[in-house]
Amino acid sequence: MIPDQYIPTEETDHLEDEAPRSQYLDPTESEEEEFDGGFLESIENNFWSLPWLWNNSRFILYCLSLAGVMVAWPYIYQGSLRKITTLEKKLEDIRYKALFTSAALIEYERINNISSKVEQYQLQLVPATQPPYLLVDSGQYPTPQPR
Repeated sequence: MIPDQYIPTEETDHLEDEAPRSQYLDPTESEEEEFDGGFLESIENNFWSLPWLWNNSRFILYCLSLAGVMVAWPYIYQGSLRKITTLEKKLEDIRYKALFTSAALIEYERINNISSKVEQYQLQLVPATQPPYLLVDSGQYPTPQPR
């Protein structure tokens, strides 16, 4: 079967001046589809009108939100972990400070208790002005070892 020959009409008379694109003209084909990108653009234009897209829109949004959480979770976790470690370090510093403060308080309290007992019994004791002697092991006697 021989295809129909291109026959110029009033609508296509101006096309004769241009270079012919094709020898034959398909009546179902429009000029816009030929130049606008064809298949990909028709999918792009019809994408939002697809029925399965609208039927599953909640599920698609749910999947996208889960993907966002998966991407954001390591950053959130790192930030909270960093905050926890700094707070633990501050807590440890506060505990050491409290320990030293309580040790100093106990020392002053013991000295105060001793001086109050000395005054209570009216003893003739005077606080020492020199530091106490340290006993140092000379190595003359062997240290006892557990058996």
